[in-house]
Amino acid sequence: MPGFAPSLSTIASHREVAAVIALALIAALYGIWWSWWQLPKRQVNHLALKIRDPKARADVEDSIRKTVGQALGGLAVLLGAMFALFQFLEQQKAAHDLLISNQVSKGFEQLASKELFMQLGGIYALEGVMNTSDDYRVSVLEALCAFVREQTKDVPERSDQPPATQVQAALTVIGRRTEGPGHVDLLEVRIPNADLGGADLIDAELGGSILIGANLTGANLINANLRYAKLDGADLSKADLTRAVVEQFQLDKACGTDVKLRPPLTVEVCSELRSFYRRQ
Repeated sequence: MPGFAPSLSTIASHREVAAVIALALIAALYGIWWSWWQLPKRQVNHLALKIRDPKARADVEDSIRKTVGQALGGLAVLLGAMFALFQFLEQQKAAHDLLISNQVSKGFEQLASKELFMQLGGIYALEGVMNTSDDYRVSVLEALCAFVREQTKDVPERSDQPPATQVQAALTVIGRRTEGPGHVDLLEVRIPNADLGGADLIDAELGGSILIGANLTGANLINANLRYAKLDGADLSKADLTRAVVEQFQLDKACGTDVKLRPPLTVEVCSELRSFYRRQ
């Protein structure tokens, strides 16, 4: 099939590797030959004036050759041990990669389940992968964001209920992920009353999201896009909205203390009256 045919660049790369290995092997064989055969002769030639007896010189040459042979034998053993260690580490890595791959597949399978505990198991299994494997980090983060968007698409805008257990779990995992590549895409997500306290939402896409009554205390929203997001009654205390895309009319319906905002944006201190916005 054409789709599985190796590319010219791949073939060229393999040929280059083979050429390098061949040259290294030739150089190694030459080095062994020179060290075992030529080096003893040169050493004895340097001693020609001190050792005039041909038999004695031959004995010295044989002695040097034996010493070199023992050294080469020791080197061969050392290289063999290093090669065995390299093979062991490669096998360990392959086994680890297979384990991670299986964990990802199982996590996605559980995430697609309709049962709560299966979904929770998938979320926390994928969290472990996201925070330890660079190969799967971005895809897992995208899957968790898609899961939240899909699970909340029919949530009423003014719901008095917190997000479903599995949705809140996914949000928590997204918000506490370790530092690394990946983009939080929660565009138009409907998560009123969600708990995003301390969440890492740097550069997050939250445009058009429903965050009415949400807890965003201490959330990192640097460079986040909050355009048209509804923040009615949201608590932004100690949140960092530096360079975030947000307008004053949105903040007028939110509240918080020690909120980091670009001038001239401001936000009022929270009070019990803020719950009014959640009921509107």
